[in-house]
Amino acid sequence: MGRRTSGVYSIYPNWDLLHNKKSVQVYCDMDTAGGGWTVIQNRVDGKVNFSRRWQDYKFGFGDVLTSYWIGNDVIHELTKNNSSSLYVSITGKDGTTRYIQYDTFSISGEDDDYRLYIAGNALGTLDDRMRYGTTDNINGMKFSTYDKDNDLDSSNCTDMMGVGGWWFNACNDAYLNGQYPPGKWEQPWFRTFNKGSQISSTRMMIKRK
Repeated sequence: MGRRTSGVYSIYPNWDLLHNKKSVQVYCDMDTAGGGWTVIQNRVDGKVNFSRRWQDYKFGFGDVLTSYWIGNDVIHELTKNNSSSLYVSITGKDGTTRYIQYDTFSISGEDDDYRLYIAGNALGTLDDRMRYGTTDNINGMKFSTYDKDNDLDSSNCTDMMGVGGWWFNACNDAYLNGQYPPGKWEQPWFRTFNKGSQISSTRMMIKRK
């Protein structure tokens, strides 16, 4: 991007958006882990509702300066070449921020329900709970919302775990889009964060390797 200051910038995720003179507003983090990160998810409180339909997660929602989801179409365009890393950070109520960085992250297009792909090392102060176990391993899972159930559980994980859209197996050990209290938000990042009441903020960021 040629910029060195964290803030809001306009990006052009694909040729069609560029050709039509359209852009997407994103927050770029130029300070964390070498900088150059595009924030795809940010939550600082419960004021922005993450209990959304498939179409909302497809196109994105929220306020780029506070809490938002950039949109699954945009995430796909930015990561489809499997050349992006993922950085996840969670700040607890005690003010401590923990993180994990994945070597490779991408999601497929809507025709494959935005299937999650993670590969390589995962380093940081959080355990790798996105790829833990069998029924809680969400690597390779399709995206689910309350109106489009793609998880492998007999019921809808978005209903059981807190309604927000996510990649669920049956169901999860990592889930960052649950409802802030008093809503139900189970296992945001098990075992470090077992309940949403323990969390102050979350962030997911990507950048080219």
